[in-house]
Amino acid sequence: MKTASFLSLVSGLSFLATSCATFPGNGVPKVAATPASNVKKVPLSYLVTAAATAPADGQSLPVPQFSPALESAIKDSGRFSSVTQGRGRGVHLDVNMRNYGNGPAAFASGFISGFSLFTIPGFGKDNYKLTATARSATGKTRNYVLEDSATTVIWLPLIVATPFSNPTIVVPEVQANLYRNLIQNMENDGIIPKAAN
Repeated sequence: MKTASFLSLVSGLSFLATSCATFPGNGVPKVAATPASNVKKVPLSYLVTAAATAPADGQSLPVPQFSPALESAIKDSGRFSSVTQGRGRGVHLDVNMRNYGNGPAAFASGFISGFSLFTIPGFGKDNYKLTATARSATGKTRNYVLEDSATTVIWLPLIVATPFSNPTIVVPEVQANLYRNLIQNMENDGIIPKAAN
């Protein structure tokens, strides 16, 4: 009877606990989300397309989940006088974000981990590839390719790490950092004005 009560308690706690942590791949340098000062602000227009995997016809499908991270990075940069989605005058940015993670394997791994009450670890990985074309107001263009990842581990001992490495915090930060790197590269290449700081 005591064994059944103990197993019920462990089972209940396991299902209540998320017991997962997400770790950034650190594929690109960490860029602080601090606004630029003493910079000439320019208007920006942008288009974002994205896909979980590359479609058969090679086209990208619009996926709104990547836009908030881009909008956050643009706003935090303090470099733009106006920001519009679509095509416009001034600086224009065409961004494609792909997530070619291991979806089916991550699902199977997560199922096994959950079935074992999180005693067997499960793994999932999101691999992000950002491809962008930036055009300055004067017509100068540059192409960029940036890649990073986020690995989520599901395992009961990670319950202590969950508040600090929650996937709902880490994954958007990885995406936003890719965009911040893109903005920094645009500055380095003269697509947007250089900041004094």
